[in-house]
Amino acid sequence: MLRSITALLIFCVCASAMAAGPLVLEGPSGHVPAKYENPNIEFNIDAGPLNTSLTNDTADQLVRDAFDIWNSINTSTINLIQGNDVPDINATNFTSYIPDPNNSSIHNDDDGLNPIVYDSDGSIIDAYFGIGQGTGPDASVVGFAASSIYIGSYYFTEGFAVINGNEHLPISTNQLTLIVAHEIGHYFGLDHTQANINNTESLFDACPTAAIEYPLMYPYACRTSQVAHPDDSVSLSTLYPAPNLNQTQGQLTGTFTTTDGTPVSGANIWVQNTATGDVYSVVSDYLKQCSGFFALLLPPGNYTVHANSINNEFYAGSSVGPWAENEIDSSFQPPASTLGLIDFNADGTPPAIIELAAGKSVDIVFRTDGSGNITMSDNQVDLVQIYNSAGSCSFTDAISDGGGGGSGSPSLPLLITLLCIPALRARKDKRD
Repeated sequence: MLRSITALLIFCVCASAMAAGPLVLEGPSGHVPAKYENPNIEFNIDAGPLNTSLTNDTADQLVRDAFDIWNSINTSTINLIQGNDVPDINATNFTSYIPDPNNSSIHNDDDGLNPIVYDSDGSIIDAYFGIGQGTGPDASVVGFAASSIYIGSYYFTEGFAVINGNEHLPISTNQLTLIVAHEIGHYFGLDHTQANINNTESLFDACPTAAIEYPLMYPYACRTSQVAHPDDSVSLSTLYPAPNLNQTQGQLTGTFTTTDGTPVSGANIWVQNTATGDVYSVVSDYLKQCSGFFALLLPPGNYTVHANSINNEFYAGSSVGPWAENEIDSSFQPPASTLGLIDFNADGTPPAIIELAAGKSVDIVFRTDGSGNITMSDNQVDLVQIYNSAGSCSFTDAISDGGGGGSGSPSLPLLITLLCIPALRARKDKRD
């Protein structure tokens, strides 16, 4: 049976680990990061304008520029392609191309198309998220994307993205390019990331850090540079790795626990390269196995390791990690919610310096008081075995199969599914 899988706004193979983390866990065990089997993904772009100011030709160039951000990452095999256009998609005909939020039998996920929809006034977004979320001067959702997958499969089948053209949103063409790139990131399987950004900042504040420091897959539209953040590059490359990526990168694995050894699910784990300052992140227990496990595949170098809580605004459509589906999920319960900033010290002077070498692995135990231990290995961990492990968690995805049959389509009401879509948010202050 097909189920609709959703992605966020901004805006596998199974042998590697994530930075931003996988948006969807599937496979026979339910713990495998989902992706597209063929990394050459062809999109079908809306033939209409994005809005009265941005013609179709201008909007299409924005999309191609967004493709280039991902295509230029040479440690990945991803190759995004512009295919044949689809007709102008609007509020009167969108259910002929993308799922109908009010009719779970209309999902259009087997028509051979991957539409990028120009929602010229935000009315299509309203249909999914509620009146005023896409239209009018107080709109906040600037885009969303989704892909579909068979239950138990490793691979997405096809998907779509919707970009808000509401001219009340004071978004520059540069920001629109980044928004499209963010949505495409969700489309092919990347989750939101918090990286090392202050976990107490609010949607109602301006982005307080230099915008270049925010990853493309951050839940709010805070990035300005049309170059992938290092966290985005690692996220993409570990989902769609170039040949021999494991042999050229170092592997960091570990478990995050309380001082008594209880696994912590839903905390933000981030590492920083001591020479470059580059930051990469992942959520503890990102495979949802209730083990506190995390893993990162990183450029060789020396790193410090840290933990903090997920921002309490990053849930549902703005969620970071699989433990932030709602306001009371594990990321927002102790101990994950009360961490502050923790530096890994490995029972010494913090922070401990961890050396990652190409083709080798370092495993750590990281406790909530900063203590722990380090184990070096000349061989990298086989994450395929970990992904395919049954694990110890019993959980229900935000998007789940309703047990239907016959046509192979989701029987869970699609509206419920779509309300869980991660969406890129515009900052409130930018509309004042």
